[in-house]
Amino acid sequence: RPTAMAARATATTTTDEFNALERRAKRAYYARDLKRAREDLTAIIAMEPETPEWRERRAQVLVDMKLFEEAIADYDEAERMYRAMYDDATTTYKSLGMLSNRALAYEGLSRWDAAIADYSEALKYSSMMGATPPYVLNSRGNCYNSIGEYEKALDDYSRAAGIFQQSRNLSGAIYAQSNAALMLAELGRIDEAIEDMEKVKRRAAGSVDMRAALAALYWSRGEEQRAEDNWNWSCTAINSGQMVEGGPVLDGCELYRDYDWLGRIRRWPPSMVQKFKRFIELS
Repeated sequence: RPTAMAARATATTTTDEFNALERRAKRAYYARDLKRAREDLTAIIAMEPETPEWRERRAQVLVDMKLFEEAIADYDEAERMYRAMYDDATTTYKSLGMLSNRALAYEGLSRWDAAIADYSEALKYSSMMGATPPYVLNSRGNCYNSIGEYEKALDDYSRAAGIFQQSRNLSGAIYAQSNAALMLAELGRIDEAIEDMEKVKRRAAGSVDMRAALAALYWSRGEEQRAEDNWNWSCTAINSGQMVEGGPVLDGCELYRDYDWLGRIRRWPPSMVQKFKRFIELS
């Protein structure tokens, strides 16, 4: 009898400890205390080593910490465990969140083909359930952009913009439309690119991005005054990228002079970066 009571007390204590760790890990993650979240999830995995969800959650923390190799290892192990638990002759289990998040880790390592494969699989299974997540389309477009597959990138960005628009997500639609317009420019479809950039510029009153792109394109066509007008508006009327005083910063005039950021982080395609650089250096 005492032994049974002691066992129940131990089990209760273990459950309480587990629940406390789970709550603390969640609080730490949302507070962006990623080191603490990682430590707590590691402790949880030690307590439940056969539960793939914990490895998947720790992997997300590792992605946010930019520890991409470790994140991929956790995602791969979670995937192996899911297959062992659920897969049979008629059933294949896929975690769509895991696929798209592992793709982010591949992006962090510039492993574009692997990222595209995961994004494509996430899109395939999402479509089977009657949905197409626009953020995943936009992200796959970024990968196609990075390997010079500009037609495929344009298609993904355009599709993402349409879905964002249908769901009334204005900021998502503007970002995807901007990306699509940049692809048009890279493909040499300059008139279409300018037309679309002008539309986005009107919709995104507090954003520098399309004004900077228009400055680059107008300058490259010899329309120097229109180029200067767009850029000067960005640097005087917008400057910090704030639509209203005290509001969120969307982008900034000075940031666009960092050509590494412009190509690698903002992901402008090469010819647009070069056009903008010539505009800045010659204007």
